[in-house]
Amino acid sequence: MKITVIGAGVVGLSCASMLRQRGHDITLVDPLPPGEHCSFGNAGCFSRCSFVPLGLPGLWKKVPGWLLDPAGPLSIPRQYALKVAPWVWRLHRSTAPGNVERTADALFPLLDSTLEHWRPLAAWAGVPELVRQEGYAWAYESERAFLGDAYGRELRRKRGVQIEVLEGDAVREFEPTLSPSVTHLVHMPEQGHCPNPLRLSQALAQRLRREGARIVLDSAYAFEYLDGRIARVVTASEKVEADAFVIAAGAHSHTLTAKLGTRVLLETERGYHVTLVRPSVVPRIPIMSAEGKFFATAMESGLRVAGTVELAGLDAAPNYERIAPLLRGARRLFPRLTFDTSSRWMGHRPSLPDSLPVIGRAPKVPNAFFAFGHGHVGLTAAAPTAALVASLIAGETPAIDIRPFAPDRPAIRAR
Repeated sequence: MKITVIGAGVVGLSCASMLRQRGHDITLVDPLPPGEHCSFGNAGCFSRCSFVPLGLPGLWKKVPGWLLDPAGPLSIPRQYALKVAPWVWRLHRSTAPGNVERTADALFPLLDSTLEHWRPLAAWAGVPELVRQEGYAWAYESERAFLGDAYGRELRRKRGVQIEVLEGDAVREFEPTLSPSVTHLVHMPEQGHCPNPLRLSQALAQRLRREGARIVLDSAYAFEYLDGRIARVVTASEKVEADAFVIAAGAHSHTLTAKLGTRVLLETERGYHVTLVRPSVVPRIPIMSAEGKFFATAMESGLRVAGTVELAGLDAAPNYERIAPLLRGARRLFPRLTFDTSSRWMGHRPSLPDSLPVIGRAPKVPNAFFAFGHGHVGLTAAAPTAALVASLIAGETPAIDIRPFAPDRPAIRAR
């Protein structure tokens, strides 16, 4: 079967790779080289425990303070506030305890299988060393902050996540680079990370090319139909024919699904990172600042400090003033931190207000399949999502219940 995957981020590449392993002829369509959208700059975590949704009860008590603080973990420019309001309102509605439990129950089996699916996929791409399972930790600088996250820890413990809590001197014994201001360290040893997400994506693309896959560096903007099915996707340079189509275009996916009759309330959570070259301090596992909402991860290129949420749309220029709080936070966590040079980056996380991705067959087009909207867990969920998409295209029963990820579910339906 000929299959065209629209989107060459880590989700699209994973889908293309697993479909190629099943013997399909693959074409990838994306205006940028593989892995150079959001997949380029993430924190590098295979986070099996990130099934706790973005919107938790009590979130709204924190939002005003974050928005008033220029260095806070959330930013919404005034000129974009009205446009993003429907998405924010849906997010608010998702914070009811019953909704939170349902979201966690839906995401848990998807994310828990990440390393099970990523290890063979990375080996197929020739880079098994890029999938590590050494755990990560959350650092708290006050008992108040630690207690404030108790609900999230309980959600994880109820679903079997291994959690170790360290306090006082035990924190520095575990990670000597951390500041004395860190009062609690929550270590989750079952989690994994990737020390070079871009190299992982590029390795998948290289193996796909060796397998005969074609990569079209262009934007998909329309579809042509035959007998109610997609026959071709239209780009500026050519029309690409296929038997089936996978929409995995990240934060741009909703513009394509709308052309297929499915309107979803997809928003871009713009995230930033700064990579510090030749740092004097390298934590042995990824460390997240609970207060600053950023990760510090040792990468092959240096120490990457990544995080924050900015709701400003796809078209606004990067606001690189968001980098300064990341640097200050890193220096606060690691007081002996110095570095030679640094690079900065901004990317678009594709997020839905109920914190669940869209995975499934297009409701109105039988040979189109959706795989997008993974928010903060794109790297984690990419390989498990690809396994589900491959099963759906083959007419098999998916390994997990995918009904919560339905493209037409009320919680994400755009008016």
